[in-house]
Amino acid sequence: MDEGGVEFVGAAEDHGGRVADAGRDADGVDGAGGVGRFAIQLAKYAGAHVIATAGPRGAEAVRRLGADQIVDYTTMPVADALDEPVDALFNFAVVDSSQVAELAPLVRPGGVLVSATVEVGHLAGPRLRAVRFVVRNDIDHLAALVKLVDAGAVSVGVEASRPLAELASVHRDAEAGRISGKTIIVPEGSPA
Repeated sequence: MDEGGVEFVGAAEDHGGRVADAGRDADGVDGAGGVGRFAIQLAKYAGAHVIATAGPRGAEAVRRLGADQIVDYTTMPVADALDEPVDALFNFAVVDSSQVAELAPLVRPGGVLVSATVEVGHLAGPRLRAVRFVVRNDIDHLAALVKLVDAGAVSVGVEASRPLAELASVHRDAEAGRISGKTIIVPEGSPA
């Protein structure tokens, strides 16, 4: 199972429980990325109204995963696309601290800002919970995610299976943006 899904299960359970409330908004910044793909599905499964960011290349995939609204971050900042604050905002994009600070006002008072990429604790205060979430190995979160995958509620999105000998090539393809789903690396001698 993918680390990204486990990461979001943990973040949602520990820090973003309000995302699960039906009719609430969740803004997953970088919705087309590895963690964002899980975040969209899990937030949607929990009944949230999901607003996700994606460029033109990832927009259709994000739509298929269940995003209710897609913000094309290549044409406008997410702040310009929101007509009201959200209850929870999950940042999965690699941004600097000034960029993530610009996200804090987008969260409704009492809401939560969770970032998987940069420290946000300094943004916390009476109106905002702000947490940097780092994945941890949690067997219960993994088991919950596996149950959702087995039930068909969450899709992993495996794009390819490639031999271990091609690992360097897989990394180059990912860095160049040529991989849109998950790639399974198969050790030599293993069934594909």
